[in-house]
Amino acid sequence: MRKIAVAVILVLLSAAVAAHAAEYYTKHKGDKRRGQPTDGMALVYVFRPAVVGAAIKTWAFADDQLIGVSKGKGYSFALVPEGKHIFWSKAENTSALELEVKGGETYYFKQSIRMGLAKARIKMVQVSKEEAEKYFKKCSYCEPTEEGKRRATEIAANRIDRAEKKADERGEPE
Repeated sequence: MRKIAVAVILVLLSAAVAAHAAEYYTKHKGDKRRGQPTDGMALVYVFRPAVVGAAIKTWAFADDQLIGVSKGKGYSFALVPEGKHIFWSKAENTSALELEVKGGETYYFKQSIRMGLAKARIKMVQVSKEEAEKYFKKCSYCEPTEEGKRRATEIAANRIDRAEKKADERGEPE
């Protein structure tokens, strides 16, 4: 009986955390909308295909511009000006890489979460178009709410220096 009570409490806590996190984004279940790159602007997708660490929100940025926020099985996209940018994700840590993008091209990134001893760790990596197509099949489009956009502005202001440092430590992607 005690195990059932503990399980019920855990389910209720998970639901409360999920309800609180939902204020930052809207997931459009089954929505597979896509963007279109333009002259001078690159199209950037960020996927979070797994639900590992489902209670943890992940934020994705290009420099200080929000690309999206998700809790798993979601993706977002944004147009980014041609040139060199720092692409970074924030969860309980920050992962970043620097990449030069070309207008009219499309770029794909994956956010991977793994559980650590004290907290979850995020890593942002660039993936191929072929791999991204698999993610489109299992993920739905997510867009930030107005509250999410406000929170993203705070995160970018407080974390951009850390993202730049992480990108420098990581070096150029392979």
